[in-house]
Amino acid sequence: MNNTQVTSGRQPHSARHSQPRSAARPAPGVDVRGLSELLESHLQALQTLEHEHRQMVALTLRMFDATATALRNDLQAIGNAQAPWVQALGESRALLYVALRELIVGAQAEHTATIAPHELAGAPRRTR
Repeated sequence: MNNTQVTSGRQPHSARHSQPRSAARPAPGVDVRGLSELLESHLQALQTLEHEHRQMVALTLRMFDATATALRNDLQAIGNAQAPWVQALGESRALLYVALRELIVGAQAEHTATIAPHELAGAPRRTR
């Protein structure tokens, strides 16, 4: 026995589907026109919702695209070595360096001015 033989009186799969089907008849007393109108109104409502959702999705995608473009531009500005904030940071660093150096030199000068001259005479010399 092979796969093409029909067993136990059953029709093969392709033979079952090749027969024409008759349309199902509604039960007596069912308002076919009312059901048809109801289905049409539901279809129209679904098509309207689909259209609105497509518009919302398109708007959301445009918003995300604009946001992504703005973020990309901001990141490029941050990464630019010639950006104003980089130059300002370099200038601030230089000013802080100078101010700290003046504080250190000023503190050393103030410390040496408070030492009495007779203490300096007896102080051991430092060798470098």
